Amino acid sequence: MSSSAVVATVLAAVVLVAGTLALTVYLMRRQQATLAKPAAKRHLPTQWPLVPRPLANSTERQVWQWLQKVFPDHFIMVKLPVTRFTMPREAGEGEEWFDILSRAYCSFAVCSRDGHVVGCVDVVNPHGPTRHNRQLKQTLLSQCGIAYWVLEPEALPPAEALRAEFLGVPEPEPETKTETEPETPAPRDALAEVETLRSQLHEALDRNRNYRHQRTLDSSDQVDAQVTHWPQADSFLGTMDSRGSERT
Repeated sequence: MSSSAVVATVLAAVVLVAGTLALTVYLMRRQQATLAKPAAKRHLPTQWPLVPRPLANSTERQVWQWLQKVFPDHFIMVKLPVTRFTMPREAGEGEEWFDILSRAYCSFAVCSRDGHVVGCVDVVNPHGPTRHNRQLKQTLLSQCGIAYWVLEPEALPPAEALRAEFLGVPEPEPETKTETEPETPAPRDALAEVETLRSQLHEALDRNRNYRHQRTLDSSDQVDAQVTHWPQADSFLGTMDSRGSERT
């Protein structure tokens, strides 16, 4: 190779390196300028582009009305986040767990008169929670002593089974006797009837609990520490009864 060719090759390499360096410096300065530029503030509109909507779609309203009949002595709360009725054992961990659980909520929460949630219900529909979210809530709520049930409007369980699951099996109240009343043993037929009813209630409760677990949980899966996003596609981000949206 001649000396002139060598010189030309060296000059071309120098020009290429210089051009690459200049381009890198330009891109870095442009990125720094973009980061340093304050974000434009979005002004609140004088006319909001929003309209009122129902709290629940038609499928959820069907279950809502049924729950009000099953628990007439309780409040039925709608789409209540679990962070509203649970709290961390250690106060310092509140922010961390809130970030993880703030998007987890149930279709309905059965609340006692003193403000305690005794059980939660999710409704199976195209926009309902994924199996992963149901599994996480089943584990979380059961460890907090709160019942959890997934309902299908077309196959609602017996009302007494759901009340027993949420409130416990009530014990028969003893009969009060006056002082002048003779101590007479209860008839055997009445005792046998009470025991039969209690046995039937326990069997119905166990049967529905097993059925519910088979449909909602897979015992071979492990619950992740991550909550998958469950947007309210039937409320703010979509129509109430839309069937075309992809289930998340």
